[in-house]
Amino acid sequence: MAAPALVFTERGRVRRAIAEYSKTGDSGLRNQIVSAYQGLAYSLAARFRRQGEELDDLNQVALIGLMKAVDRFDPDRGTELTTFATATILGELKRYLRDRGWSVRLPRRVHDLHLRSQQAIDELTQELGRSPKMLEVSERVGETVEDVLEALEAGGLRHSTSLEAPVVAGEDAPFGNRLGSTDEDLAGVDRRIDLLPLLSRLGEREQLILRLRFMVGCSQTEIRRGSE
Repeated sequence: MAAPALVFTERGRVRRAIAEYSKTGDSGLRNQIVSAYQGLAYSLAARFRRQGEELDDLNQVALIGLMKAVDRFDPDRGTELTTFATATILGELKRYLRDRGWSVRLPRRVHDLHLRSQQAIDELTQELGRSPKMLEVSERVGETVEDVLEALEAGGLRHSTSLEAPVVAGEDAPFGNRLGSTDEDLAGVDRRIDLLPLLSRLGEREQLILRLRFMVGCSQTEIRRGSE
């Protein structure tokens, strides 16, 4: 029976620390709260572990999300910190992975506004309990609705499409099949243009021999027969 009592005592201590921190902002209390809930942060970070992503980096991002949740949490709203922190940490992790996945470089202004708009959407969704309107997002980031829409649309196009992906949903033919093949003769266009004035100085037989050798690819025997 001692273990449950200890757990109950620990929870009560953390809740008192949360209530006190919301009033005083004492850094010592903040550290106690983060320490108590860091296990939650690590467990959420582990969900996003994938090839190429270090778990230590994900843990750091999750802890940053936890600290933001502690700073923003209002115990008077009647919700538990775990509920609020989970949403905040998940949002922080998703933004981190989203920001690292850009394969198409956007203008810095559009890129920054896209990130700020996404963050505003996540925060407003959590605060309002619903998806925010574009006007609400634009007011949060201090930009016009048109600029926010432009940034969000540009962010949706930041990944290049695989050449193996079908052009139309339901079709098997990949996009790469519609691309033209390399013209092997294209590399020799410049050389032929440069040689034309020089070839015009030769007689008809000499021009025929060069054409058979370098353009047609005939052997010496075939050239001799063709030029007689």
